[in-house]
Amino acid sequence: MKKLFFKTICTIGTIIIVSILPSCNKEELTDLNKNPNQIEYVIPEYSFTAAVLESYPPLSYAALSQGLQYFSTYKEVPAVGDKFYNFNGTAGTFDIFNNQMNRLMQLKSQIPGTENVNKRAACEILRILAFHRVTDQMGDLPYLEAMQGNTVLKPKYDTQKSIYLAMLSELDAALVSMTESQPNIFGNADPYFKGSVAKWKKFGYTLMMRLGMRMSDVEPALAKTWVEKAAAGGVMTDISDIAYIKYANITGQMNPRVNSMIAGDYASPGGDNVEGGKWSATFIDYMKNTQDPRLPVLSVVWVPSGSAYTANNTTASQKGMVSGSINTKPGDFDTYSEPSLLYIDRGSPIVTMQPAEAYLLLAEAALRGWSVGTTAEAAYNNAVRSAMARWSLWPTVAPHSGTIATAAVDAYLALNPYLTAGTFDQQLEQISTQKWVSMLGDEYEIWSNWRRTKYPVFNYANWTNTSGIKVSYPGNVTAGKMWRRFSLPIAERNVNPDNYYEAIARQKYSEETVDLLQGRMWWDVGTGTGQSNTN
Repeated sequence: MKKLFFKTICTIGTIIIVSILPSCNKEELTDLNKNPNQIEYVIPEYSFTAAVLESYPPLSYAALSQGLQYFSTYKEVPAVGDKFYNFNGTAGTFDIFNNQMNRLMQLKSQIPGTENVNKRAACEILRILAFHRVTDQMGDLPYLEAMQGNTVLKPKYDTQKSIYLAMLSELDAALVSMTESQPNIFGNADPYFKGSVAKWKKFGYTLMMRLGMRMSDVEPALAKTWVEKAAAGGVMTDISDIAYIKYANITGQMNPRVNSMIAGDYASPGGDNVEGGKWSATFIDYMKNTQDPRLPVLSVVWVPSGSAYTANNTTASQKGMVSGSINTKPGDFDTYSEPSLLYIDRGSPIVTMQPAEAYLLLAEAALRGWSVGTTAEAAYNNAVRSAMARWSLWPTVAPHSGTIATAAVDAYLALNPYLTAGTFDQQLEQISTQKWVSMLGDEYEIWSNWRRTKYPVFNYANWTNTSGIKVSYPGNVTAGKMWRRFSLPIAERNVNPDNYYEAIARQKYSEETVDLLQGRMWWDVGTGTGQSNTN
């Protein structure tokens, strides 16, 4: 901007200021309002990396991991999934709309052109991955009218069936569009696969198989179509196909799930468990009874040794706490198993999707008689081998090593062969129970699979009443049952009440809390519940 010159003319009682106004550069004036420390445009690579880093399974240590009987606690108040003492951890959130979904939609709009077709397809895979978890928590949700800005301020809730069909169609279109003839997917800005189009396609088709199988009981013909399409497209089969996020035991780079577990319960080895958490008896007993070589990898008993503790990870020493059975610290608290230092290492990875899941989906599809290019037995055995191999991705923390010898896996399969002569239900239970063990850390997917297949069957009646009878924990808020859905955010009732109430009525549940948490998803059908509640 040019300098201003002022001339002052003074008379008695009067001051006259004459200014000579220069010409002004408006762009330079506008620049004065810009923050030099803020980026005012989208850098696609940064946005994509952020989207991948937000794509791992949500943190749900207490609510779901206790309810699925991975963990147990002797305390009452923290036992949101052990004794179902309160509703903490069962409220859904619409954060996806202004976070992950918005980020990915904005990113797609910034990368037009044929040369970016693979990048846009990967964004679609991540968007659908995120949204399917949310609809599997809460059921009917805004989808087709969502994210319309000022155009649609109160979007309608779509049925879960229509959401699933839309997601599968959109996923299919994205996968068909991917081609090796165009540039890769953000190269080194892709934490999963370093831009590999082939691996992203396997990721997408595995997701398609997961979504297709979700409809196995409610829409079996549709499920068969989509699962067979996914199998033909090519799912994850090799450990190198695994989608996982690496972390490091360095400030700012630590595994957030582990940080939460350590801060909440496992601050130091032995004796200090703030929330009284241990591995559950259901989980430990199953692994001991099947002589699972993953047990010494995942579990430890801290043995008092003077003022310190020593680690004991021998199989014989592991002991789980019975869920919902006590509410005071037992005298033998130190003898119960808790997560190994390998499992809660801050530099350990988080797995988003893995070949073991793909193989178990293939095993179930083959069991149902669908054409997926394998037998149920072969797919099951491959799933076990892949699930065992994934622990080698974890840093070794003495006395635990994630490397499980091939001979140990062979011995496990010999002791626990696939039940080829079993009934359909027996084989489905074996596949689903193996998924429960193999996908430890992805409670949201295990929870959904449990609601669909009703396996493993969990027992929540472990409290001994005054008559000596085993019942569910007294005063629980769920009628002694595991919840089957999360509640819709209360804020939605306030800002979009008509569509909110219409969606609730359509799904045949009320706002009464117990009823709401027991309301079933569209795909959660059949007479089974997945819980015996008997001893």
